[in-house]
Amino acid sequence: MKNSPSKLLPLAGAVAWLVLAMPASAADDAEELGSPRPQSSLSLYGRMDLSVESVHAGTKSNVGYGTAGAGRTQMSDNTSRLGFRGVEDLGGGQQAVFGLEFGINAPNGSMVSPPMRNAYVGLRGPWGTLNMGRLDSDTPTGSPLYSQAARNLRWIVHDAGVVAIGTRVLNGNNRVSNALTYKTPDFSGFNAVARVNLAGPDATNPTTNPALKSPDDFKQYQLALNYKSGPWGLGAGSGWDEKKGGFLTNDFKNKTQAVASYEATTFKTYALLSQEQFNAGPGARSTVKLWLIGATVPFGVHRVTANLMQRDVQTDPAGKLRKFQADYSHSLSARSTLYVFVDRDVSNSHLPSSQATGIGVGMLHRF
Repeated sequence: MKNSPSKLLPLAGAVAWLVLAMPASAADDAEELGSPRPQSSLSLYGRMDLSVESVHAGTKSNVGYGTAGAGRTQMSDNTSRLGFRGVEDLGGGQQAVFGLEFGINAPNGSMVSPPMRNAYVGLRGPWGTLNMGRLDSDTPTGSPLYSQAARNLRWIVHDAGVVAIGTRVLNGNNRVSNALTYKTPDFSGFNAVARVNLAGPDATNPTTNPALKSPDDFKQYQLALNYKSGPWGLGAGSGWDEKKGGFLTNDFKNKTQAVASYEATTFKTYALLSQEQFNAGPGARSTVKLWLIGATVPFGVHRVTANLMQRDVQTDPAGKLRKFQADYSHSLSARSTLYVFVDRDVSNSHLPSSQATGIGVGMLHRF
């Protein structure tokens, strides 16, 4: 039987207490045994991000933030979280790294499902960083393709809720379970990231493929090459799936991605191109292309950002998913931000009444 959110909260508190208590206990044990006290650190961090949104979706819209053909006003959580991460010095330039992060539905105080956004352990040294577990862009290695996009683009406030594009448009495959990721050190502005994850049913990845009975029956791979020098940021990468028994109709097979950004003192502009391959069925696309362009302009404590993007609809060769979004944010401090946003989403340009519009106002606080 699945645990309810109310039962998970005491569990989260107990885990948090244990995480805070363990480093001190380990250090005390080492001192009693006569060995040097380990040089380690543990930090508590998080964010609360809430907005009040008014959304309206047309009868043919398939966005996830509104009922098709209806409008509504709601309070939304935008990936609020509480996390713990730490480092232990192992000597010789080597470090152990570890962390876990809980997702929180702030409007009602419940946990997300599954409750852990990430949970990892790994090693870092002059040779690079290696971590494993449930991984995403907040881990030491990052997420190859998603982090590459995030490093060069600017989200409209956050990649969540009404303005989320990481899944809907970019297909970034950010958060994965049963994963292993390696990131190289920087070499003259270059670094590379590689990830493999066992993405079968045990990795909380639902599937209708009867051949996938265990995590290693379905593997996903990603590679990314990144470059940063002065105002320029560049990146290229690819990702591909392997499935026991082959691909089902309209299954994703592979993708390539390229991104570039230029950041001056008074503005930043960026563009992303991607192409994906599918095991297309009748009347569907085997190749899906997408593009995104955008710019952000900071002025003092204020910032304005706008993004425009288009993605081919895989199941309709005549359709395009089109999205325009913009925000204005006001920094109250280095940690607190007020914002307003607008998002216009066309699920399929080939279908009438497929437009959805969302506007909202909210506040983000990091700690």
